[in-house]
Amino acid sequence: MNVVLPEKEKIPKQRIIIYVTIMIICIISIAVVIGVQVLGNDIVDNIFGINKITKRSEEEEAELKTNFENIFDNNTECKDEYQTSKIEDDKEIIYTDYSKQEKTDNYEMNVNLPYINIENEYAKKFNKEIESTFKEKAEEITKSTNKNIIYTVKYKATIEKNIMSLIIYSDLKQETSAQRVIIQTFNYDLQNNKELTLEDTMENYKLKKNEVQDKINKDIKEEQRKAEELKNLGYNIFTRDTESDIYKVENISEYFICNNNIYIIFAYGNDRITSEMDLVII
Repeated sequence: MNVVLPEKEKIPKQRIIIYVTIMIICIISIAVVIGVQVLGNDIVDNIFGINKITKRSEEEEAELKTNFENIFDNNTECKDEYQTSKIEDDKEIIYTDYSKQEKTDNYEMNVNLPYINIENEYAKKFNKEIESTFKEKAEEITKSTNKNIIYTVKYKATIEKNIMSLIIYSDLKQETSAQRVIIQTFNYDLQNNKELTLEDTMENYKLKKNEVQDKINKDIKEEQRKAEELKNLGYNIFTRDTESDIYKVENISEYFICNNNIYIIFAYGNDRITSEMDLVII
């Protein structure tokens, strides 16, 4: 008697692909769970290219903020090689173009202004802003008959991950007027030759907008809470409108990158006479 065995049923190729895909997803999921348990969230995020806001202790955050004014050395800190079209090939990408240190009976001045040596309209425009905002003020002071003027301008530039970041810090005390601090920044993508907004930089660093916004909101509310405590003790304080649109990510123009930290700067002296400012460090 001849026995005929049934032919094996062929599994469609599409179904095989689906099975394999499901198996790969399961393996990755198990690996992530084990990785989180063994290595921790931060390391696993780095492995998979997920960038989160760095978790710092209160002491670390306070130290970064305290040392902020010490970073201004009128130099460029370059951590990576770069290529860009320069206006003057024989000079650095950013160099001190105007320097004036004088002390007279009327004023004391220590001004160092950077020049962005990049052949680009955005850079040229910012160079003009530097001249009109800071250099013209220095020249005005030298001709002024007013007394007791102290004027300081200093800067810092960095190049990290093909991003050139420049920050200028200006401090003016004039007679009986309140001290005024003005801060301007310029951030530039050397690879793609374009100016960078904060949102562009967040995308480059794979930062989520909602997480950055939450950090800003939290920090500003904390600064206002501290101000209210001082007010209750009888001090004159600078009041922040914590609901103001100036704190929205899409409206922020002043930020600086240094050692993989993004300093978001709210320099209230940019549009009023005050030295108050807030730093949010991402």
